[in-house]
Amino acid sequence: MKKTLGFITRNVSLIFLIILLFVSSVLKILEVSGHNFPFTTDQGRDMVDMRHMVATHTPRLVGPTTSINGVLLGPFWYYFNLAPFIVGEGDPSYIVYWQILWYQLSVVILWFVLKKNHPSLALIVSVLLLLMPTGFNTARYFWNANSMVFFTILYFAALIWALFPDSKVENPKDVIPKNISSLRTPPTAGCGNLYESSNFRLLILGLISGLAMQIEAAFGILFFPFAFLYFVISSSLRRTVGWQSIKHIFKNSIPLIAGFGLTLLPQVLFELKHGFIMTKILLREFSGQGTMLGEKITFAEKVAQRWEHLQLLILRSTHLPPNYVPYLYLFALVIFLYVYIITKKSKSEAIKLWSLSFWFTLFATVFYLLFPQKLKEWYTLGLSIPLVLFFGCFLSYLWERKSIIIKTLIVVLMGMAVYYSLKSQWDYTRDVAWKPSDDRSNMRNEIAALDWVYQNAEGKGFKVYSYLPSVYDFPYNHLFWWYGNHKYGYEPLETAYLPGQPEYIRDVDKIWINKRDSGSQDLTFLIIEEDMDMPKRTEVWLGNFSKLCLLKEKIFPWHASVRMLSACRR
Repeated sequence: MKKTLGFITRNVSLIFLIILLFVSSVLKILEVSGHNFPFTTDQGRDMVDMRHMVATHTPRLVGPTTSINGVLLGPFWYYFNLAPFIVGEGDPSYIVYWQILWYQLSVVILWFVLKKNHPSLALIVSVLLLLMPTGFNTARYFWNANSMVFFTILYFAALIWALFPDSKVENPKDVIPKNISSLRTPPTAGCGNLYESSNFRLLILGLISGLAMQIEAAFGILFFPFAFLYFVISSSLRRTVGWQSIKHIFKNSIPLIAGFGLTLLPQVLFELKHGFIMTKILLREFSGQGTMLGEKITFAEKVAQRWEHLQLLILRSTHLPPNYVPYLYLFALVIFLYVYIITKKSKSEAIKLWSLSFWFTLFATVFYLLFPQKLKEWYTLGLSIPLVLFFGCFLSYLWERKSIIIKTLIVVLMGMAVYYSLKSQWDYTRDVAWKPSDDRSNMRNEIAALDWVYQNAEGKGFKVYSYLPSVYDFPYNHLFWWYGNHKYGYEPLETAYLPGQPEYIRDVDKIWINKRDSGSQDLTFLIIEEDMDMPKRTEVWLGNFSKLCLLKEKIFPWHASVRMLSACRR
């Protein structure tokens, strides 16, 4: 009993973190259980692309499209999700659970990076990240922009791991005894291994920086230049300025550059193959000749919009009462500036970690002020991570003070964060996630439409056409392929947004191989999602089926309906 109590006392922080990791994981899974998550055109497109990779064994050099039509991300997003796609045999829920797993895992990785030298910071930041509203919100459906949040956690873990290594790695002289003659091996051998480890860390940092840019370019584009500049500036501050010093610094940065460069190879090959088509589009867009990102706004409008953006990110960084959160961050900023500028502690490793999050946020702010158009909300989802890290460093700094009163206040504040977060998420699970959704793009609702189609087809072959406000029927196209085969054992004869359309999904004959004969009735089903913005477009679309007669119709409460049609009898 004493041993058990002693173990619990020694590891109370770790036990608390494990419990919180488990509870937050369960809540995130409950919120999306039973296919209760959005499955929109973006998600459907990704599943269709991965389906093509698996079914035809065809690798890809590019990934999803960006906000600039014709400019594509790298292929890493598809390869990253390929394992759960294969294991789940195309079930989109496996990708959602995969994203949840990686978010939780990324927090654990960051905790491991911080815990040896900064145990209090490791615990505080991990708790804040596990409970962060943005972390829960982005776990409710899979999308490459949502995954940018946990890739930003991985990036900061790599950044700290590479640029703030243990003293034994950073300073080889520290491991050399005063009596060099007592060494059994030459000192250069040991130093060589230490430098090799540092190069490996920089290589990994470069790789993560490049791969993150393939997840969401609008935010991931910041990662490599910030890491490179931070490495160069911090290295130069430790050396005497001179040509040899500059050469040495840039030579040491080669692993970082190489790691990042490797991730660009697929897109470079694609550009070479297609005559630099994406490069030309980008040059046209940023030279002012294109308007795909929207019209340019004035500097005053940018400042106002970015400030509003930042406030929203701060409010979504914690479940603490929103009236107090901005003041807590403001107080953290004042204390940081005082410690960093006024006191003589700015060179300590703990303050350097604190300043890392500050400088990254400032770097991002400058970049987005130079960006000429309005920011879309998903561009900066990842910025919530350095904000949480900054706030966590502030709380950790206060915790390291000797005042019992301050420590008590930190415990109370963290306790409130845990309480409000778990209560908020449980309320959402009970009142929203477990209740019927009125979202026409909710996958559970889409599956209900498929069930109605198959049940009324009664085992016969049929054609199905889907009207979505987004035009392309990627969600239903994939669901008929996966769910239709999985539950009913066959696929429609044709699945598209209209009959006779140009091929917008490649190699249909190689992928749709389990069709069933329609017999004499020749059934056609129409799945219609209500178009609230352009209802007349629905009427035009229905005109393509005016020669068919209505047999049955099902109107669902989530702004969608299904019609069963057949050739009119004379």
